[in-house]
Amino acid sequence: MSKLYDIKGYWNMAYNYQFNDNDMWEGKILLEDDGWFEGIVADPNSSYTEDSFIFGVYHPEKVIELFKFTPIDVSSPFVFHGRRDAKGYDGEFETIGLFGSMPCGVSHIITQDAELNRGNVDLETQELQNKVQRYKNDIMDEVGKEFYNNSIGMRNSMCQIILRNHEGRGFSVEESSKIMEECQPVNDRVMQTTEEEAKRLVKKISKNITDDDLPF
Repeated sequence: MSKLYDIKGYWNMAYNYQFNDNDMWEGKILLEDDGWFEGIVADPNSSYTEDSFIFGVYHPEKVIELFKFTPIDVSSPFVFHGRRDAKGYDGEFETIGLFGSMPCGVSHIITQDAELNRGNVDLETQELQNKVQRYKNDIMDEVGKEFYNNSIGMRNSMCQIILRNHEGRGFSVEESSKIMEECQPVNDRVMQTTEEEAKRLVKKISKNITDDDLPF
């Protein structure tokens, strides 16, 4: 059964844990029993006024791994890593690019159980479900769809791996085999897509290079 949480995230690109409301996003998520969540947030101080889509793995009081997406022509996607401390979830955040992720700064994420905070949240839950579906149908671009679908393909493995890594627990040979079986098709798709994108990038660059630009 889905559980509604309020969520707020702060970031600092100077790598110190001093945060303010200028560099912040906030919204709501729906958390499933296995630790998977999806939600919608907004950046109050951004020129981008549409919704941002967030999803990932959240094990309350332990750890959160959060992906934040807007259309690629607005911003590169981000991933926020957070471990529980006294006031929230602290960790680094990174930008996600064609060839992997790149460290960008540190972040602080706060969550609150919406039902404990406000009582009945059935209407809010339905409204958030509608917003998430609207984002997937009307706003999510091909880059976002591909990344999201690949993540869904590894949902079970991601939820387990992130929790066990946090707790310092390993996997049996049988469990590892099941995870590899789930992840391999996604890995194959990613490798193929990366190779195709790299080839397109090289061709695009080559068209814009003259002999004077060459380093030899």
